[in-house]
Formats: sequence, C-alpha cells, structure tokens
Amino acid sequence: MTSKPFKTLLWDLDGTITDPRGGIIGAYSEFLRESGLTVPPEEDLLWVIGPPLRDCMAKLIGTTDKDTIEKAVVRYRHWYVNEGLMYRDIPYDGIRQLLQDLQQFDVRMFVATAKAHTYGRQILRHWGLEEFFEDIHGSELDGTRSNKADLLSWMLDRYNIAADRSVVMIGDRRHDADAAKANRLTSLGVGYGYGSKDELTTAGVDHYCASVADLRNLIFAKISPE
Repeated sequence: MTSKPFKTLLWDLDGTITDPRGGIIGAYSEFLRESGLTVPPEEDLLWVIGPPLRDCMAKLIGTTDKDTIEKAVVRYRHWYVNEGLMYRDIPYDGIRQLLQDLQQFDVRMFVATAKAHTYGRQILRHWGLEEFFEDIHGSELDGTRSNKADLLSWMLDRYNIAADRSVVMIGDRRHDADAAKANRLTSLGVGYGYGSKDELTTAGVDHYCASVADLRNLIFAKISPE
C-alpha cells in the first residue's frame, strides 16, 4: 500500500500511553484473592493487558456464563476503580513530552482504547494528559465497542475521518493491528508495551517501534516529511 504522511493518530491507552501493570494486574489479583482462587505470579497475568475485559475474565475463571462473568467484572471494577488501583497506571517515560511536542503540528489525536472510556478519561486526566487529545473513546461499561475494529469504525464515522493510510492506529497488541487492518488504516506497533515483537509482526503491523524514542522519531518523520 502507498505510504502517506500521518494526519490522524489514534492512540491505544494500556501499554502504549500508560503502563497499566500496577493497576490492572493488581485489580485482577485482588479479585482472584477475594474469590478464593489461586493468584498467579504477575508475569503469568500479563496476557490480560490489552484484550477486552470480559474476554479476559471468561478465560481467567474458566466460564462462558454471562451472569458469572458480569459479576466478576463488577468485582474487578470495585478494585480497579472504587479502590483506586487504576491510578497505578502510569505514563511511560517520554510520552508526555511527545504528546506536548505534537501540538505544534497539524495532526489530530484521539485515544481509542478497549478500556471503558470513562475510566480511560479519568486516568488521563489524573496524569494531566487529557488535554492533548481531541477526544477519548473506548468501550461502554456494558462492553459495547470493546472490539477495537468496531470502535475504530465508529470513531471514523463520528468524526468524519476518511479511512485511509494517513490515519494511524498506535498500539502494543495484535488487537490494535487487526483493528487498523479491518478499517484500512496504517498500523504502528510499539514494543515497549505488552505485545511481543513477534505478536506484532505476525499481525502485520506497517511500522514497529521498540521504544518511545523510536516512536517519536518515526512520527515526526512521517508528519513532517522533507
């Protein structure tokens, strides 16, 4: 496909803007502990970062029963939101400066997360990052638009953004790459989050950046080509 200068940046949140290990893994661990279930080591729970919450919960507790899953989601959110563990999700080093410096360019920026948008907004506001984005979107609390491809399609329509290669989905998991591909957008995988390089390259990302510094260099090269 023909490369185009970047005009619109759609940012994943967990594993891309913020490192959610402390908050998400902490909330899952507390949920498992109060449920009387085995709490695996943190490293064995990292797979829950990125995919939709209900999909992860179904796999984690080994059920497809919707009522059971919804009750589990409520308890997870008790720890993540009510007990404030979500504020353990912290911005990656260099992200704030990158977002701030991008303000001088004619590029639109949005957040597109599988996380419930109300929580994503609270986290970004807590860290003073909300102001850098035109808007912040994610799933609804009932799981609507937790599928990233559906979310991107909805956002493109809502903001009258043409689905072409100038629109870039930036994320750390294959779900981000798959969603970009489904909507005919450019996909940019970051290797400092929770998806491996193999996961991202197998998913067919158009660009891969191992670090925030690499991401910065690529974005600036693509929005201000010589």
